[in-house]
Amino acid sequence: MVGISLSLIVSYHPDVTLHNMYLNQLLGNFIETTGQNIVSCFPFLNWFIIPAAGMLFGNDLRRCSDKDKLYKLILRYTSITTILLLILGFITREGMFAITGGTVPEKLSYLHLSIQDIILLIVIILLAGSIFYFLSKRASPKINNFITRTSKNVTSIYLIQWALILSLTYINQFIDVESNMILRILTFLAVITFSVVIADGYQKIKSYIRRH
Repeated sequence: MVGISLSLIVSYHPDVTLHNMYLNQLLGNFIETTGQNIVSCFPFLNWFIIPAAGMLFGNDLRRCSDKDKLYKLILRYTSITTILLLILGFITREGMFAITGGTVPEKLSYLHLSIQDIILLIVIILLAGSIFYFLSKRASPKINNFITRTSKNVTSIYLIQWALILSLTYINQFIDVESNMILRILTFLAVITFSVVIADGYQKIKSYIRRH
């Protein structure tokens, strides 16, 4: 709504276009804004709902005495809900399911979470968490230790992966490699692998510095 309001102001008062452009850039860090060739991607308040839900769930999980029963209930209901929401998303083609490509504002709607997107992501996270909970009981200690260590580095991994993605995007502007599905999968695996390795190395170096 703020982006629409700003666009309306500009249409009636051309002299404030530059001012509104900078205002859009500022507000775009928090809420979705459009106009004056400014489009906010991943605004904070849209996405913060998901980690906030995770923190609330984590607080309840700590007080839960029967985690097996809890995760069985979550697995049962989230599996059905995920299928229904995925079908709905592919039918409506809205939000994350929008047809993507290019940098034209109308093609960037997949970056702007709708209520449907938020519910779907939270449900999928709960579903994945339940599956991994039961898999962890059968996994070896080495695998569980790796997953635990990686989970603690999730913030570093997130920042590193975006640095790699942006770097590869800028590099590709010069070499102009034609994308295909195989290349996308290989790039995805490489980015994830390097992000985990670099984040783990960063934590080890930080721990070493603290000890000395």
